[in-house]
Amino acid sequence: MRRAFFYGWVIVATLFVVNFATHATGNMNLGLFVIPMSDEIGISRGLFGWLTTSRTLAAGLASIVIGRLVDRFGARILIPASALITGLGVIAIGSATNVVQLFVLFAVIGFGGLSPQGGGLLTSVPVAKWFVRKRGTAMAVTSMGLALGATTFVPVTQFLIGAVGWRRAWFYLGIISMTMIVPTALTFLRRQPEDMGLRPDGDADSRLGSGAAQRSEAADEAVWTLGTALSTRAFWMLTAALALGGFAAGGGVHRIPYWIDSGFDHDLVSLSISVHAASAATVMLAVGILLDRVPARFVAAGPFAGFSIAIVIMLSADSNTDMFASAVIWGMSAGTGIVSQPYLWASYFGRSFLGTIRGVTMPTILVATSLGAPAMGYVFDFRGSYDLAWQVVVAIYAAAFLIMVSVSPPRLGRSLAD
Repeated sequence: MRRAFFYGWVIVATLFVVNFATHATGNMNLGLFVIPMSDEIGISRGLFGWLTTSRTLAAGLASIVIGRLVDRFGARILIPASALITGLGVIAIGSATNVVQLFVLFAVIGFGGLSPQGGGLLTSVPVAKWFVRKRGTAMAVTSMGLALGATTFVPVTQFLIGAVGWRRAWFYLGIISMTMIVPTALTFLRRQPEDMGLRPDGDADSRLGSGAAQRSEAADEAVWTLGTALSTRAFWMLTAALALGGFAAGGGVHRIPYWIDSGFDHDLVSLSISVHAASAATVMLAVGILLDRVPARFVAAGPFAGFSIAIVIMLSADSNTDMFASAVIWGMSAGTGIVSQPYLWASYFGRSFLGTIRGVTMPTILVATSLGAPAMGYVFDFRGSYDLAWQVVVAIYAAAFLIMVSVSPPRLGRSLAD
């Protein structure tokens, strides 16, 4: 008997589109706006870093509520609402004339909760609810939307800024994001398989093989609440590792101005960021398949080592080849992290209250992330160079790597004291 098509793959395709379109809203392409906006409005690199901080802090606060809402109601209404808030905020940035307005608008975008700065709760938690055995593969396919979105919107943004200026570029990017996300999410998203009389992965109890049945039943039986998750060592170690990694990654917005300040061609720098994003896409599916087969903490630790290698190459770069090599390694590391980190939370703490649990971690992680960009910006303002900041970032990534590889899966009934 032929097996029916599982609707979970429609969810995956829908969230792929959502992830793709979020890169129109000032994520990977934000670095292209740093120099023209700083020159026209008259803000320093440090202050520009605080703009990303305001967005990230707002996303952290919103994540506490969004996590609970996505557990209870799903993302079908939340994502379109977020897309409208974010898209209108992006359009309004093009009309800003001072730093205060920019701070408010970036915070509004953060409160929308849709950007990757919000931890991707709206796009990763639904996938975890629809899949257990194939969760890694499903998350990988969904996450490829982020990589391909960056690959697309970095050159598109560069073209728009050159053709119509940075203000009109924001306008067009906001329209594109809303047009792609709102109707798609409203039409196809559903909360979880049980609402449609289905099981995760499309399994029916009578069709499960013994091994698959045990894994699926174990996932269903291990219901982690927020309280039980908070009592585990794994929860706090994961939060610490990701907070350290987030602080280090927060300075990533300065990569584009670093390359440009170092004398590299603007268009080639833009192309290298697209190569970075394409490199992320090339590894995502393999990472997802790998996660379904090996301990997730080892895969999740890999990006911290990869980012460090990419930075070392960047600091010693004296050719376009070096720039593109750094971009490829950075992209592969980013792609691995995008897939493995949300998978790790779902693998350790199940799907029942995943949004709530991850939502509580987000303020800590995102506060740390939000401080990375301004810290690096101020290093540049005071020293006239990013070099010291990048060296500190490498040391922080090393600490995050060591913590991550030591985080063993938690067990229900065991507390911090065990």
